[in-house]
Amino acid sequence: MPLLSRHCWPLVVVRAFFCLALFIFGILALRVDQILAVTLLSRVPRWYYPAIDMTKVYFLQLITFITSFASPCKIKVSFRAQDLPELNTFRVDVDGNLISSLSPNAVYISNHQIYTDWIFFWFLSYTSNLASSIYIVIKESLSRVPLLGPGMLKFRFLFLLRKWENDKVKLTNRLLAIDADARGMGPAAGVSLVASAQSSTPLIMQWPKGVSRNAQNISNYQLVIFPEGTVLSPHTRVRSQEYAAKLGRAHFEHLLLPRARGLFLMLRLLRNTVDVVYDVTYGYSGLKPDEYGEQVFTLKRLYFGGRGPPAVNYHIRGFSIKDIPLGDDDSVDIDDVEPAVLKEFEDWLYNIWSEKDKLMQHFYDTGSFASKDDHSLQTVVADFKLRSKFEILAPFTIPGTLFLLTYWICKKLGAYGLSGST
Repeated sequence: MPLLSRHCWPLVVVRAFFCLALFIFGILALRVDQILAVTLLSRVPRWYYPAIDMTKVYFLQLITFITSFASPCKIKVSFRAQDLPELNTFRVDVDGNLISSLSPNAVYISNHQIYTDWIFFWFLSYTSNLASSIYIVIKESLSRVPLLGPGMLKFRFLFLLRKWENDKVKLTNRLLAIDADARGMGPAAGVSLVASAQSSTPLIMQWPKGVSRNAQNISNYQLVIFPEGTVLSPHTRVRSQEYAAKLGRAHFEHLLLPRARGLFLMLRLLRNTVDVVYDVTYGYSGLKPDEYGEQVFTLKRLYFGGRGPPAVNYHIRGFSIKDIPLGDDDSVDIDDVEPAVLKEFEDWLYNIWSEKDKLMQHFYDTGSFASKDDHSLQTVVADFKLRSKFEILAPFTIPGTLFLLTYWICKKLGAYGLSGST
C-alpha cells in the first residue's frame, strides 16, 4: 500500500486522534456557548433562542468539517422541478458548493440507512441557510450521552422513548411550540401560554392563535423524521417483515415498513404552518443491495478509517400538505381521530414507501437515481464541505476569546502582584 494512502495506518492513527480531539473540544466550546446563553440571556427569549439556535449552526459546521476531513464525499441531488415548490432550486457554485433554496417551514421524511443520515439532512438545510432551524426526531437514549446529550437538549430536538403513551404528550407539546414559533406566537417570541380550553387534555400546552404582525418574532423549522424508526439491519428487517405480515401488507426489499402514527400527529399539528413535506430517498454509493449501511459505513470506519461513502445520493420531491390525507377535524389528540382517517393516511404513507422501494431498486441497478429515459429528472453534483474552511473557527470564537481575556487578566494581576511585593 502506498505510504500516502488515506488508509495507511499512520494516517489512520493521526486522523482518528485529530477527529476525536476536535470533536471533544468543539462540543466543550459549544457547551460553553450554551451555558453563557442560559446564564446571560434566558430572561430575554428574543435573544436567548437565537443564541441557542446559533449553536446549532456551530455544531453543523463542526460535524461537517470533521466528516469531510475524515471521509470526503460528493453530494448528488436528483429532482424534478415540477415535483417541488416553484421557488425551490438546487445549483452548484464555482467552488463546488451546493446552493439550494428550500422552503423555510418544512417536514422531511426519509428512509434510514446509516447512523449519520441526519448529518446529511442537516447539511441540506445548511445549503439553504436554514441550519439554525433544524429539529430532528431521535431516540431518547441519545439525550443521556455525555456532553453531546445536554447540547442536543438545548437544541430542542424531539426525543422519543418509542412508547406511544409516554411519547404522545411530550411530542404534542413540542410540536405545538414549534407551530406557535412559526406563527410568532410561541416561546421564542416571549409569548406566554394560555389556559387549556380542553379539559380532556390538561397536560397539553396551549398557545395563542393567529400570526404575529412582527416578522422578527417568527421562527422557521426544518423538521426531520425517519418514519421507519431505526436503520435497516438483519434484525430490523425481520421485525419489519413480521410487522408487515401482521398488518397484511407486503414487505419491502430495501426498506423497513414505516410507522405512521407519529408522522400523522406531526403533520396534523403543523398543517397550518408547514410549506411543504419533502420526501427524500437516500442511496449511498458503494453499498450493495445485499449489504447493510450500518455495517459497511460504521462510525469507526467513517471517522477513523476514512472509509465513508464516496457519494451521498438524494432523490427529493415535495408534497403540499393539502394533498396529504389528514382528516378535517381539529382534534389535538389523534387517538380521538376516526380510525378510517388514520387508515387512509397509513395507505398514503405505504404507497410513498412502495415508490421509494422501487427507487432504491433503480439505484442499486444503475448506481444513481438519474434516469436516461426521464429528461425532466435533474441531478446536481457538489462537494460535501463547508463554504469556507474558516467556518470551523466559529464554535471556538467566544470560548477562545474568554480564555485569552482571562489569561491576559491573570497575567496582568500576576505582574501587578509581583511589582507590589517588591
